[in-house]
Amino acid sequence: MLKNVHGIVKVNQDSRYVVFLFDTYEVNRKMLQDKYVKGDTAWYTDAKASGEDGKEFYRIAEDGEWIEAEYVTYVDMKD
Repeated sequence: MLKNVHGIVKVNQDSRYVVFLFDTYEVNRKMLQDKYVKGDTAWYTDAKASGEDGKEFYRIAEDGEWIEAEYVTYVDMKD
């Protein structure tokens, strides 16, 4: 299930760590070994999605890179 959102996701990890991104939120997702974000950073997101396995993700890149929701805090940007 894909839902449009307008907000920021803040990575909950310490700045010494990184969180790897995925190519999709679907069950057949693959971790992108060369794509990650550092802990303690914030990113714009325009979509939240759930795979059939129940895992939730936020899209944080225009080319469709997804971060697991368990590693971030979502902050809604109200117009």
